[in-house]
Amino acid sequence: MNKFLFEPPKFLDPEKTLFAAGLTSGQTLADLGAGSGFYVMAAGKIVGERGSVFAVDILESALDHIAAEARVKGLRNVKMIRCDLEQASSCSGIPTGSLDYVLLANTLHQIKNRKGLLTEVYRLLKTGGKLIALEWNDQPSPIGPQIADRLAPTEIVKLASQTNLKELGMLPVDIYHYGLMFIK
Repeated sequence: MNKFLFEPPKFLDPEKTLFAAGLTSGQTLADLGAGSGFYVMAAGKIVGERGSVFAVDILESALDHIAAEARVKGLRNVKMIRCDLEQASSCSGIPTGSLDYVLLANTLHQIKNRKGLLTEVYRLLKTGGKLIALEWNDQPSPIGPQIADRLAPTEIVKLASQTNLKELGMLPVDIYHYGLMFIK
């Protein structure tokens, strides 16, 4: 029996994905559209006390939940930033060119202004910084958005190239998702 009603699904392994992307101790990462903080907690553990993680979301309630969980887990390196990812340059709480990584986990398919968001990602990343884009694959699944609402990898590659992000390749995720990496 599960201890919690909100246990994250077992098919995703955030630590495995972030390690595969190359995230290490002392680095900085922003999870744009952090939601429940599923990836934030894993990133906070990986980057350690010398690194930092920004949990970015429009919902104050999501950020409150993440802050509480980070406190319980002793992660003092997690910072909350409230911003609307649909608005250009809305993540002004994060300095330009300050991030080693930006994570968009199941976020892009929900955004109308995708090019604007990727332009903001470019602004936030250091030269040589990396974008990790995780999305639902186009196969029918018992969970996730409607197939029509999902993005093909080629769509993300095209959008990223329009904002000067260069594709590095695919990341292993799970049977329901794909991962892409880009570099500034």
